Amino acid sequence: MTAEYVERDSLVVGMTRPLMTFGVTYSYFVIEAMTAAILFLMGNNLLYLLAAVPLHTAGMLLCKWDARFFDILFRVVQHARPVRNRPLHRCNLYLPH
Repeated sequence: MTAEYVERDSLVVGMTRPLMTFGVTYSYFVIEAMTAAILFLMGNNLLYLLAAVPLHTAGMLLCKWDARFFDILFRVVQHARPVRNRPLHRCNLYLPH
């Protein structure tokens, strides 16, 4: 058998791709911007806004690998099983009150 070239329809790819902002999904972009803003407010230094650069670079690489990476990650975290001591502490943390 010979390997045949499969033509990819750009219309189908565009309809199934999530909303992207500067190369990352919109939900990750919002979380990244909030993280940089919180670091800036806590540190009171404009250089903390540069923390968004490595976060954005990592997000772009992961979104190039799979455009729905962060959607799947958020869904897995949302449906994670609760920890065994939830009745004792009434939360999903291992730390006591």
